[in-house]
Amino acid sequence: MQLKQLLFGGLFFAAFSVAAVPSHAQAGRLGLNAGVNFATIAGKDAEDMKLRTGFQAGVTYDFNLGNYLVLQPGVLYVQNGATSKVGVIENMQLNYVQVPVTFQFQPTLGNGNLLLGVGPYIGLGVGKVKMGGTIGGVDWSTKYHWDDIFEEGEELRKFDAGGKLLVGYQLGMGLSFNLNFNRGLVKLNPNSESKFYNTAFGLTVGYKF
Repeated sequence: MQLKQLLFGGLFFAAFSVAAVPSHAQAGRLGLNAGVNFATIAGKDAEDMKLRTGFQAGVTYDFNLGNYLVLQPGVLYVQNGATSKVGVIENMQLNYVQVPVTFQFQPTLGNGNLLLGVGPYIGLGVGKVKMGGTIGGVDWSTKYHWDDIFEEGEELRKFDAGGKLLVGYQLGMGLSFNLNFNRGLVKLNPNSESKFYNTAFGLTVGYKF
């Protein structure tokens, strides 16, 4: 599947999901989330990749569909990447703007609500790719353009898309604690036979107004 088809499909799905909200849906709630992101690069050729600690933050909006069902689109800034102890590149940071759309079941539990969500996301790489490591005991760090990292004819794909899972708990006052998992389904290196994908899980604290 070509990149343009994936991008169009992801944007169409997100727009359709929001547009398809029933007219009788109750007024929604704006939310803010921020926390830590533990990312790596997964795939059969990524056995040496380890977790990298980064940051994530963004805004969400809950459309209440009734019967504890919620449709939640969002816009997030996410730091992905990976670390490695093999080779001269020991740390790679990939920054993305992500647009997830999750379908959530939020039943009452105690004085708050349990949060269970699943859905797709699309992402676009922003800024430059930051890499660093140690050579001969000397630390180094530099930034590259996404299309100027590997050998001639290769690039690091800026577009990403995949699936998202969410488990959390929201207090009656609107404060929430969340665990999320993202699994990329688009190859990071489109012109190579090797297969690398973004993978991450994170812990966030949120508040809904």
